[in-house]
Amino acid sequence: MKTDLLKKKEAWFESWFDTSFYHLLYKDRDDKEARFFIKNMIEQLRPGPDAHFLDLACGRGRHAKFLSELGYDVTGLDLSERNITYARQFANDSLHFEEGDMRKPFGKDRFDYIFNLFTSFGYFENHDDNLQALKMMKQALKPGGVLVLDFMNVNKVKLGLVEEEVRQVENIEFHIERFIRDERVVKKITFECDGHLYQYEEKVQLLEREDFDKLFQEAGLTIRQVYGNFDLSDYDRRDGERLILVAE
Repeated sequence: MKTDLLKKKEAWFESWFDTSFYHLLYKDRDDKEARFFIKNMIEQLRPGPDAHFLDLACGRGRHAKFLSELGYDVTGLDLSERNITYARQFANDSLHFEEGDMRKPFGKDRFDYIFNLFTSFGYFENHDDNLQALKMMKQALKPGGVLVLDFMNVNKVKLGLVEEEVRQVENIEFHIERFIRDERVVKKITFECDGHLYQYEEKVQLLEREDFDKLFQEAGLTIRQVYGNFDLSDYDRRDGERLILVAE
């Protein structure tokens, strides 16, 4: 059996997210839940009809598509070339997709709203990269613009960590291990395909509310609301499913 444990690029998210295996493993994500969250967020924010949204780290564009269906001008941006190539099949006059890194400039005074959803933050190796990404978000927002950042509730994750799991998807058996290492929650994914053994890791920093308070302050962003679930209920440090921050 051949073994393929090498990543094409240094950062785990640059290699793993750009594979067909990643999309196979997560192909059944809950679009109903995503629509529910977007609908609630729009009702809370009450954007004007001409508002321009950025779905930052948009993946294959599911949240961007929902926003576009509501009648808004939407841009989706993602680091993965494969994701953007796929998402562009849904593009239209008011829905656009771009390839880019959130740590690099992607506009100045360009967007009324930036949505960074589904724990698409905390992938980087250090504080400076996190801060740089938030500074780029602030730079891309118009004056008075709003950032919505949806992150996991790390306290709930640590309490309910499923250490081992086997998931059969089509003809591939994914073996998944979860553990805490270097202040990150790590998901180790191992599987075989066509005589090759593959291994990838997902690593997300265990950022708590206090960490975001400091990061947002350093980036020049002010947190206005904090929610704990997609129904926009209050944040609960122990039992809340999410940490959803709304900042200006």
